[in-house]
Amino acid sequence: MRTLTCTLTLVASLFAGVEASADTVNSAWEETIQQAAFVKDGLNRFRHPQYQYECLGLGGTVLRVGPDGFTRPGAVAIKTEGVIEHQPYLSYQYWWDEDGHRHLPFDLSGGYGQNLAPGQVTTFQHHLDISSGLLTIDLGLRAEGVGTDVHQTGTKAFQSHREILVTPEGVLVIRITGAPDATEPFRMRVGVNQKVRVYLNQGFYAKEHAAWTGTGVPKPNGLVVVANRPKSCVAALAIVCEGGDSFIDPQTFLLGATKPGKPVTFYIAPGSSYESADPVALAWKKATTAQARGYDAARRDTAQWWHAFYARSAVNLPDRDLATWYARSTYYLGVFFGNTDVPPGCNGTSIELFAGAICPEYDMVLNQMGLLYGNHFDEARRVVDWLGRALPRAERYAKEGLTLHKVSVKYTGGAKFGPLMGYDGTILTPPTEGEGVWAHEDFAGNNAALMALNYLDWSGDDRYDKLARRILKETTQVSGEDLQWRPDFNAYLNKHMPATVQQAGTLFGLRESVRRGVAEKGWEEMASKVLLPTADYKGTRVLTVGPGATPVENSGDATWLIPLWWYGIIPSEDPLVRDSYALFRTSRTGNYVFNNGWMGVIAAKLHDGDGANRWARRFIQPGVTLFDDTCFGEIVHGADDFRKTPEVATNGSLICNLTQMLLDPDDENTITVFPAIPAEWERQGVAFSNLAAKGDILVSGEFKTNQVRVTLANRSDRNCTRNLRVRLPTGTTSLRQPEQGVRLEKGWAVLPAVSLPAKGKTTIAFEP
Repeated sequence: MRTLTCTLTLVASLFAGVEASADTVNSAWEETIQQAAFVKDGLNRFRHPQYQYECLGLGGTVLRVGPDGFTRPGAVAIKTEGVIEHQPYLSYQYWWDEDGHRHLPFDLSGGYGQNLAPGQVTTFQHHLDISSGLLTIDLGLRAEGVGTDVHQTGTKAFQSHREILVTPEGVLVIRITGAPDATEPFRMRVGVNQKVRVYLNQGFYAKEHAAWTGTGVPKPNGLVVVANRPKSCVAALAIVCEGGDSFIDPQTFLLGATKPGKPVTFYIAPGSSYESADPVALAWKKATTAQARGYDAARRDTAQWWHAFYARSAVNLPDRDLATWYARSTYYLGVFFGNTDVPPGCNGTSIELFAGAICPEYDMVLNQMGLLYGNHFDEARRVVDWLGRALPRAERYAKEGLTLHKVSVKYTGGAKFGPLMGYDGTILTPPTEGEGVWAHEDFAGNNAALMALNYLDWSGDDRYDKLARRILKETTQVSGEDLQWRPDFNAYLNKHMPATVQQAGTLFGLRESVRRGVAEKGWEEMASKVLLPTADYKGTRVLTVGPGATPVENSGDATWLIPLWWYGIIPSEDPLVRDSYALFRTSRTGNYVFNNGWMGVIAAKLHDGDGANRWARRFIQPGVTLFDDTCFGEIVHGADDFRKTPEVATNGSLICNLTQMLLDPDDENTITVFPAIPAEWERQGVAFSNLAAKGDILVSGEFKTNQVRVTLANRSDRNCTRNLRVRLPTGTTSLRQPEQGVRLEKGWAVLPAVSLPAKGKTTIAFEP
């Protein structure tokens, strides 16, 4: 068989075809991103009973934007009381307390006149252009507080135009342009949070928490508001005010214009003592640097960052709804991971769920996989950087012990990660005594190893080899010490929590430690005797929640398939996968929204395109999983669900679902292209470019009824070889001018041992 290299393409015309195909995919992707803008238009959206706040963010700064562009007031038609408070917020990656709780020390409010009256809204439009990260807000307002009666509504209406963005450096920029007939000048006030909530103020946290106290530090054309509270960071917010003959009051934290109808721009930069010994100086430098460069530069730099981010890969899906939400989900990953050193929590950077803590349990893996699949290696690397910074504390937990309520664990060594962790690796104390059992959860540590190894394996970045192996060995030591021999099962089980996810994580750690040369003596033998819980169900073998569990009809959870995806300790060809999936897909597992993507990945692994498509479509259920066309929820449970959004891992999960329909990138030896496209996509055509596979290989593909084209680009400095499997149009029995060595197997073209030279590219066309 002849070797395929970048110099052995079919004919000269193929080069032109490849370029044209790439241009088509990229052009369609750019159009999708433009069309995926979040738009709220009209007073019906303004008064929507499930109003969702758009998210802007980069560089660790996130603004969940209220209807008028600030964090106060919130949406007019939503009741804020209840278990989950549904409010806009301003967050920063280093605003935490020493117990691992994320905090929101500051509120921003703005309006016209001395009372900052937001005004009566007469017209309303939001347009969040995800291609540039710019939110524009247009409000028709009647100013309130006219005359002697402060409750009187003015009769004179005017327009207020607002432009909001977050720069790659994490500076929030807000420009307000009032119409020339505006009745009062515009001003903004910084509020210091007096109502501190920790872990929903439930259980262990059901008490009044110390409030933040604030002071103002005057600066030329601005100020820095500094907030303090016990056992917390010193939080700083620097604001430079420009235009409109600026007015600044460091006592009341009020800034703005003195003349109506004049544009005023605020450059707002956060800082924290957990990031710098001088958070005031740090924040002020960021704000003044942005101001010195100017608004146009901030807008241009932000748009350029987003353009480069989206350009890392592209998809062209015939389903417009799924294409829109693939683009929007990519945007969400950019908001929360772009230039960000501290990862977000389950619900972004909101404090309302799990105290805003980072979640290595499931969410972080889903997010990082979505980043890796989409060729967003810089953002995936930052996750591993955080793991490295958290590792010393994880090592102390293992050796010195961890106590959550009445549950204590201690090991001879290793590293102990938890399901919920603070910015520095602090493991959170859960709200109730019964949840102290989380101290026994080991697979969060196995996931830490998985994320480090995944980045290493996808990127080939050898700088992270030592760290990844260290995390692998030390987390495996912890999960290995928690094993005990069970004669009744003739196998090793975790002595505290022998659930399938934990058993699979331990088995992954042991096997990978052996494979990568870091295993201790006895680990290889132990790996062969760790139980993966299964049971008989109607003559088949299926995975169960744990040892001894009995499967029943319409039961099972997506997470029980973790041995296949993402630990990879059983192959997709194993009948255990197909039979387990067949049972679980009739359960309520999809009620936990990101499980839909998980099940979609499994369907794709089984080459079930229509099934994978059905799971992906389940994300888009207005009012059930999707609220106000803005956010996915976390769980389908009750009327309060919309308050939990955005659930970032749900976006990551959707990306994984759709990516795996186009490309199976997880195998070290085989690249499978178009493994699970549904029948409708076959008829209409589908394409993608520069999705990433293991080994720093970028894959592009185009599927048409008369041709399937695949390009493999090896970005590494090493030669490599991959088997290639490509789905062909239904009914294909032969190929015109087939590549030497290609085999047809039940609708697939199989080309073994494709050679990819270092930095080389190969394009192969299959024509029925």
